Order: sequence, then structure tokens, then C-alpha cells
Amino acid sequence: MTLALFVAFIGLLLGGCLYAFWRGGGPERAVAWMFLAAWAISTTITMVTGLRYHQLAYFTLTIDILLLIGLLAVTRRANRAWPVLVMSLQVLIVLAHGARVINRHQLYIVYIVMTEFWPYLQLAALIVGTALHSRRVATHGAELSWKN
Repeated sequence: MTLALFVAFIGLLLGGCLYAFWRGGGPERAVAWMFLAAWAISTTITMVTGLRYHQLAYFTLTIDILLLIGLLAVTRRANRAWPVLVMSLQVLIVLAHGARVINRHQLYIVYIVMTEFWPYLQLAALIVGTALHSRRVATHGAELSWKN
């Protein structure tokens, strides 16, 4: 990943998560925590091992599967529509790892694009979802965060 893309991602991650903590409800905050935890753990393991894209990143696959499970739980319980998009994009990321398992000779650049592009859209969905929630609360008052 180039330095510019990395800086853009960090800005989007931190800005989006801080915005979700500040203006979001329960689902927005839960997803923000999950994103921050997944990024911190993934970055730490990558720095320690030095492994990333030239082979299947089993640690990243594990983190992405755990993130998918967490996003599925939020999607099932949240009184929002945007988590469906975020979870669906996470499914694509996990499927990208599966494609790498099936075809180990896949160009590593394809693996990079398939696993690194979708998080930008996930963060954008979190930001838009938080903005819509904030607008609904300002217009109509408090709303339920979770389904019964």
C-alpha cells in the first residue's frame, strides 16, 4: 500500500470512528470499536511477522472472519440498514481470502486490491450511517439502537 493510501485510510479510520463515537448510537459505536480493534491487531501482527500479501495471510483471514461474525451480530440486532452493506463488504473480503486459498498463484496485487479496497467503502458507510442517525435524532428525537 502506498504511503498516500495508508495516510488516507488512517485518516478515514480515525475520523470515521471518532465521528461514530461522538454522534452515533449503539450500532455505530460497536462497529467503530470492531474496526479499530481489527485494524490495531492486524497492523501489530503484520509489523511483527512482516508477512502480508505474497502468501495467504492466515492471521488476517482469522481477523476478517472474526470481524465478519461481529458485523453479522450487529446487523441482526441493529435498528439500522447500513450495517447490511458493511457486513456484505466484509463477506467479499473473506471471499477474497478464499480465492487466494483456491489459487495460490494469483497475482499478489489482485489479493491486495480485493482485501484493501472494501474497507474504504465500509468506513464511508459507517460515516454516512452515523450522519443519517444523527440527523434522525436531531429531527425526530431519540431512536432505538437495537431491535428487541
